[in-house]
Parts: sequence; C-alpha cells; structure tokens
Amino acid sequence: MTVAIVALSGRALAAAARRVGERCCVVDCFADEDTRALAQRCIRVDGALAHGFTAALLRGALSGRDISGIVYGAGFEADPALLAILAETAPVLGNPPEIVAAVKDPTRLAATLAALGLPHPETRLAPPEHGEGWLSKRVGGSGGVHIRRAGAAAPGRYYQREVAGRPVSVLFVADGRRARTIGFSAQWCDATPEQPFRYGGCVTPAGLGMRLEAVLAEACDAVVRATGLVGLNSLDLLVAGEGFRVIEINPRPGATLDIFDGSGALKLWPLHLAGIRGVLPAVPRAPAGGRAASLVYAPRPLTVPPGFAWPDWAADRSSAGSVMASGDPVCTVLAPAATAQEAEQAVRECARRILAALGAI
Repeated sequence: MTVAIVALSGRALAAAARRVGERCCVVDCFADEDTRALAQRCIRVDGALAHGFTAALLRGALSGRDISGIVYGAGFEADPALLAILAETAPVLGNPPEIVAAVKDPTRLAATLAALGLPHPETRLAPPEHGEGWLSKRVGGSGGVHIRRAGAAAPGRYYQREVAGRPVSVLFVADGRRARTIGFSAQWCDATPEQPFRYGGCVTPAGLGMRLEAVLAEACDAVVRATGLVGLNSLDLLVAGEGFRVIEINPRPGATLDIFDGSGALKLWPLHLAGIRGVLPAVPRAPAGGRAASLVYAPRPLTVPPGFAWPDWAADRSSAGSVMASGDPVCTVLAPAATAQEAEQAVRECARRILAALGAI
C-alpha cells in the first residue's frame, strides 16, 4: 500500500518518506522533477496554488487510488473542512479538522494563548481605528505573502499589532498531550514593496541559548495540552532578547523539514506518524553545524530552458519549458555549513547563482 501526500508542494514530505523507505504518491501544485523521482506517482493539481484546494480538485486527484493513508502539508489552513474530503479516500494522518480550525482561528488562538499566559500580539477581527502599527493578515494564510500593513476592512482578514523581534520557529512533535522539541530555526523575509513579509528562508541553529529554548519547549508543551495537537507542528514567534511573542501555530509539517529531516540520525517521517498514533517518540540530537534553506523567487518572467542542469543543492526542480511569472517560486536551495551564519550566506549565494544561470539577473 502507498501513502498519499497532499500539499501545495509535496516534495519535502516525499523526501522524508523516501528516507525511511516509505512508498508514496504526491498530489501537489507543481509535480517537479525531483518530486516525481521520489514518488511512485505524482499528480499535479492546477489552480490550487492561486485559489486553494477545493473539494472537486481533491476528489478528482484521489478517486480510485489504492492508498493506506494521507499525510497533508500546507494548503488546508484556510478551509480545514477540506480534510474531511481527504478522509473519504483513506485515513488522514495528521491533526483533525477541528484542531486545525481551532489553532488557525486568530481570535480563538489569542484566547488560548492568553489563558496559558503566553505572550502574543494584540489580535482583532475589526480593523483598528488608526492603522499605524498594525498588520492585516488573511485567515489561514501561509508563506507571508498575505501580510500587509493594515488598511480598510476586507473579508477573510484579521488584524494583529506589529511587534519587534526576530522571526523564529520551533519544530516539535506532539502526541495530543505532550510535546517534544525537534529544533529551533531563525527565518528571514524576501521582501518586495507589495509583499513586505514574503517568506525567504530558514536556518538552524537559531542561537537562542539554553534558557530560552527550555522556556519555548515548555510553551509547546502547554499549547499541546490545551489544543490536542498531534504529529509534527511548529510554533512561530518573534524573539527579542530573552523575550518572545507567539505569532501563530502551523498544525502540520512545514518548510523547516528541509533543514531538519535527514540531519544525522533525525528522520521526521516516523516521528510524525508516531505522534499521530499517540506515542511521543525520542528525538535524536541534531549534529553540530548550520543548515539553511531558501526559497528562490523569479525577479521577472522566465522560462526553464531545455537541458537546464539543476545543481545538487537545488530542490523543487521545474521541468524544462516551465514558465514562471515575476514573483513565482523558482526552486528551493539548500546548504550545510560549519555555522548558521555561513549556511545562510551560502544559500543566498546559491539563490544568486541559480537566477544567474537562468538569465534572470
């Protein structure tokens, strides 16, 4: 039997499955060359990247498939009820719809964090009278492209007071009662005038110090006790000195798979499945050194030329002839190094080299 992976981009989850010998098929928006090589079958769902998955798209992609379970990634936060559509085909291996809905509802999450005594920005559904110092975010949005400075009220958006700090994410595995941290990563934006908070990349270690890491591990534990999260999840924060504010929870595996999975003895696929079964697994210690991943965006329209040779450190490799509009993702670049700073510098240079090779800069 085969496990299905359904996500806006399924390549990182497919790589995690492949590392432990799991057979998988992938349903995503890209069907990139390396995803097809990792999976038994890869099904591209057109239209979901711009407009999100729909019941019709999911049923069309999964109907008649002989699969034993479904692992999902990004793409369901805005409409968690779609997870029930997946369950029509096979058991869903992840947080159930009601838990995803609870942690992605901005006011419910703010109330939960307040009850736990965890610091977080002021959050509201109505726009503030004076927008200065406030951000407007789309409910269920991901990747930072939906975040903008607060303005007039708009459907499906909420408002969060802007706070200072360095973006940090805590990857953890949960069994519905407890959490165990896997790793801490720092993140950065690849800003444009229209999208000042567009996700750029991530790097580990985050350099937080043992004391703050212990506090954040306790915060993850408290969140799991309050919400019932299972499997792999992440807690996103802004950190300033020894202080922090919780920004959001991602109730599924995310972008940091690329810097944690396969690092030394660390294999994230079995940790995810163990947590879903209600088992809190032991987490191998990551080896020393830095690891970084960065998303590369097209600075202008471009086409992948015939015979283009993707380097080994590039992932999410589009096929020859693929056309990208300005701002579209081109690929992901990965780099290990002796330190986090060197790893981040390396992926930034890798991104420049890819765009130069494609004639985009």
